[in-house]
Amino acid sequence: MTIYFVNLGVVFVWSWFAKMYGREDLSVPTGYRPNPLIAVVPLASLMIVAGLRYKVGTDYHTYMLLYELAGKHESIWEIFGFGSAKATTDPGFTAFLWILNKVTADPQIMFASVACITYIFIVKTLYDYGRPFELSMFLFIGMFHYYASFNGIRQYMVAAILFWAVRFIINGNFLRYTVIVLICSMFHSSALIMIPIYFVVRRKAWSPVLWFLTFLFLGGTFLYQKFLSVFLVVLENSSYGHYEDWLTKGSNGMNIIKIAVLFLPLLLAFFSRHQLRQRWPEIDYIVNLCLIGFLFGLLATKDVIFARFNIYFGLYQMILVPYFVRIYEPKSNALLYVLIVICYFFYSFSLIPFDSAVLPYRTIFER
Repeated sequence: MTIYFVNLGVVFVWSWFAKMYGREDLSVPTGYRPNPLIAVVPLASLMIVAGLRYKVGTDYHTYMLLYELAGKHESIWEIFGFGSAKATTDPGFTAFLWILNKVTADPQIMFASVACITYIFIVKTLYDYGRPFELSMFLFIGMFHYYASFNGIRQYMVAAILFWAVRFIINGNFLRYTVIVLICSMFHSSALIMIPIYFVVRRKAWSPVLWFLTFLFLGGTFLYQKFLSVFLVVLENSSYGHYEDWLTKGSNGMNIIKIAVLFLPLLLAFFSRHQLRQRWPEIDYIVNLCLIGFLFGLLATKDVIFARFNIYFGLYQMILVPYFVRIYEPKSNALLYVLIVICYFFYSFSLIPFDSAVLPYRTIFER
């Protein structure tokens, strides 16, 4: 647990310093830009802890095998199916691993490289859209996104890039957003879901379309078995096709506490929607993305596989939640700030011994 406290302390304190020594900048939605040099310190802490881990995370051995298999391809063209070879699943990621294999056969370079890419994109996004900056950075750990990213590293890397690309949703630049999604889909094909999502979220929060989508997901949750038969047809030709047997046999669903964590910010956003829009009208797009994450969370109560889709949406809570400490009168804002820190600290603290096989934490120096 020592690494948990040290990492959390470094990230929170140095992010606070970055905010304190920042400057006003009306060109960004937050109206304030943290100090970029100081912001490197919490970013470095995130990358070091994740990049130096050894046999930490439930998917660690799976990715070690993927790294080894990627290195066995004779050429990078073979990975993409040129010539007589058949293209691999998610060829972009396999090609990335193939290139790393040319540097070293040690898979640790994969974990370090993916960690760097993932956290650079996430921290850059919070740097631009998270205020208070230190609270957004704290929530990256407090909401357990950081330690969850030790598993499914390929999808989290893609989610981080799409998280950064939210600027193109906000600006209405569909072409650029689509290009980024298509590139990301070569690393994880499920990223394609974000193309139709673009049209769903670019509207006012709590609009009829979003209410219709909410009732649709509620129906899918309560009529799960009928919904499942349709979903399996879609799943069959995707990178999640191997989960078909698991889904039909049934498995544990998402913990109800995690559903509450997804729901409570949305409840507060609904009752504070006018104050939020006064601060930043485009916050509606962020609320919509968080709502879709909650809806996938509802489906995940039936089977945890649907939580994989929530990876794309849960990150936006790190932008939404900090806005709540800026929209009321000063004493209420301060109290809410403290309550958020306390609640999410205990939330992540309670998860870390059991979730994602984070503990016992070991580094490459202990192998």
